[in-house]
Amino acid sequence: MASADLSRINTNIAALNALNVLNSVNTRISVHSLRLATGKRINSAADDAAGFTIASKLKVKSEGLGTALDNIGSAKNLMTVAEGHLTNIQEILTGMKSKAQQAANGTLGSDERAAILSELQEFNNQIDSEIEQAKWAGVPILGTGSVSDLTFQIGVGTASSDELSFNVADNTWATGTNTTFNSAGLNVVASGSVVKAAATAGFTGADDLLNTVFAVGTSSTINGTYGAELAAGTYTLEISSTGGGSGAASSVTIRLKDDGGNYVSIDQDGTVAGAGDYGTSISYSLSGGAGATNGNAVDLGVGITIDLDNVATGDSGTATATITYTQAGNSVSTQALSQDFMDNVDAAINKVSEGLSYIGSMINRLGFQEESLTVAKVNSEAAYSRIVDADMAFEQLETTKLMILQQTATAMLAQANVSPQTVLALFG
Repeated sequence: MASADLSRINTNIAALNALNVLNSVNTRISVHSLRLATGKRINSAADDAAGFTIASKLKVKSEGLGTALDNIGSAKNLMTVAEGHLTNIQEILTGMKSKAQQAANGTLGSDERAAILSELQEFNNQIDSEIEQAKWAGVPILGTGSVSDLTFQIGVGTASSDELSFNVADNTWATGTNTTFNSAGLNVVASGSVVKAAATAGFTGADDLLNTVFAVGTSSTINGTYGAELAAGTYTLEISSTGGGSGAASSVTIRLKDDGGNYVSIDQDGTVAGAGDYGTSISYSLSGGAGATNGNAVDLGVGITIDLDNVATGDSGTATATITYTQAGNSVSTQALSQDFMDNVDAAINKVSEGLSYIGSMINRLGFQEESLTVAKVNSEAAYSRIVDADMAFEQLETTKLMILQQTATAMLAQANVSPQTVLALFG
């Protein structure tokens, strides 16, 4: 700071020094006053460039965590709606089980069974109504027709851990089967008769086995004279060859697998006549070249026959084909059919219970995620506050001090302005 010489009056250095100090104090007072008014230590990037950058990122993260928490709340509400409808369906199935038990009573006549059938069909209608009503923002949540995943953003990033896919049907049945919880999907459609159908797909896999021909039993019922009827579902027919090559014998193994990956018991002698022994595979020997079957086509004993006459046996490998077996309708016209219907209702109750268990586990997972995000959000806001928010007590203290300095600087400026008048004494 420049020193003042009172004998030089053309430039009042003392007044200029006092003015500079006063201006500095006024600037500092305005900064602290703004902080007191806004409650923020950083009101512009110029206040703290590095702090402003860090705080901006923390603010974005905090906002994202808040949105993720809102998404979790919406997801839990959606799942609760799905749980409510599935709980109602389970109650309906419990009533259907009771009616099926009643129909299994051998003392009932046709009129009584017809009355039970009518009530069961009303139960079917209500199950289908529950599925139609199970929607969130117009989107089916238990599946009608094609089932798709509902995906929720439950984190601030784009990794798989920041997303949650919800699909009750796909996690109750095999993924991608598009089965729903309606009466048909649960296989509890009550009707006067049972309509059965089997859809087949040709072989894929080893080239030398692609000429295999297989057929499903009469009237699309997958059961044979000696084998028990198969349950509705998707089955995989496997034929494996050791590949004996031209002129050599080839060993062929035939197996049937259900949609759960379990091998089905089939007739091991592979002949039309005779019960044979039942096991999970048939071993069959083919001659080399074009591969004659040594007689009749192979009979699995569950209503499926296989013709290997046109199969080449040069290479080893496995070919597979699929058979989808459906049973549309469940009759209670006899005691035996009523007991079968009871089994179907039990299976349906198990499916609904699996769905409810899945929903419960997802809600629990969301609860843990919610707790984690809540802690993260609070800590992010605390870090943001530490950088951005003003210490009000300190700011008030600084403002009080500067206001006193403002008054003293003003007084000193006034005194410096009159100091040059002392020179007049030299002319007295």
